[in-house]
Amino acid sequence: MDRPRMRLAGMLGEAWRDLITGTSHACALAVGLACLMALLAGADWLTIAAIQKQTDEYVASGGSTWIMEYNNRVDGAACDRLASLDGVQAAGAVRQTDRKMTFAALPSTGVPVMEITPGAANVFMLSTTGTGWGSGAGVLVASESSAATGAGAGAGTLAPRISADVAGIFTGGVLLSKEAADPFAVSAGQTLALKDGRSVTVAGVFDWPDDGRKSGFSYAALTPVPADSEAAFNQCWVRAWPETENLESLLRLAGEGAATGAEAERPQIYKLNTSKGSALDSSAMFGMRLTAYAPWIAFAAALALGFVTTRTRKLEMASALHCGVPKTALLMQIALETLVWAVAGVLLASPLLAWVWLKNADAEALALIDTLLRVPVAAVVGVMLGACAAVLLTRESHLLKYFKNR
Repeated sequence: MDRPRMRLAGMLGEAWRDLITGTSHACALAVGLACLMALLAGADWLTIAAIQKQTDEYVASGGSTWIMEYNNRVDGAACDRLASLDGVQAAGAVRQTDRKMTFAALPSTGVPVMEITPGAANVFMLSTTGTGWGSGAGVLVASESSAATGAGAGAGTLAPRISADVAGIFTGGVLLSKEAADPFAVSAGQTLALKDGRSVTVAGVFDWPDDGRKSGFSYAALTPVPADSEAAFNQCWVRAWPETENLESLLRLAGEGAATGAEAERPQIYKLNTSKGSALDSSAMFGMRLTAYAPWIAFAAALALGFVTTRTRKLEMASALHCGVPKTALLMQIALETLVWAVAGVLLASPLLAWVWLKNADAEALALIDTLLRVPVAAVVGVMLGACAAVLLTRESHLLKYFKNR
């Protein structure tokens, strides 16, 4: 004689009663699962934030800014064009002068003047900025770009450049170092009187801290000259992130002609600052971080949690099977109960993800959340598989054995 089939309404009713009566221990399990997800996702976020902080400090110190020094042989226009390359945030040419800018307010002190191309203004205005991303996502997006297009693809291009308004002022103004601008308490857009009766507009103020970077710019005035100036430049500066592998070769393209003869001067290529290290591969650091395995740990722990908690109800499940409940119906019932408290756990852990989202801008938050969401997804999948496995391993024929061992 065929056993009676359990209707869907009956299965849903049984699952509902188990949840509200506490038979499934849903509240405690939801809290436990939420703690697991928050711990692992939080650890991953803190690790990514630490990598990003190290990356920002490296970039802000000038660790990713390259300089080619080639006296009177640098093509300003060619150097400026390097800014169009993937990964290059700013590029421009610089040359020293013998002139000094003397302000009317300090007639006894002259500020050394250096001439730069418009592209170099971006390099100096970004002199102390990091990657331009929030806590963590810069590493994520840079890693994804490197994986998609090879080392040198540039998420760093989103770093803030000199604004269009400042760029317009710069054509008729100067950039002052912070040390040179502080005595006048001047800011971008203001005008200063010179000793000779003329006046000059301050296009911007850049910071040049004493942190190991190339000296000579902490007290200086940078004046604009056309990139296609007839006179050659002494240096070509390129700020890039992520750094391209062939950046040194690309820098040489800004040189005018090749050196000849044994005594000929050759271009010197070096980094602006190596105090934070001569190189930094944040993509590799991101890929090799220990918390990269957080989703797998969440999956394994949740799998064990789902299996053990469901297995403790083996007597109840065997009894249901003995009373004629089909295993498929029992499986759906337990899966539904497990899904309810698993989703509740995700909701309890969601404030962490919401906080990360609000702490970062949209683009950065999207990349970061995409990584952190793998933990709760893995946990839900793991707990569901564990619970289903426990149901499938339960046998009606073992009812007596379960009863004796209860």
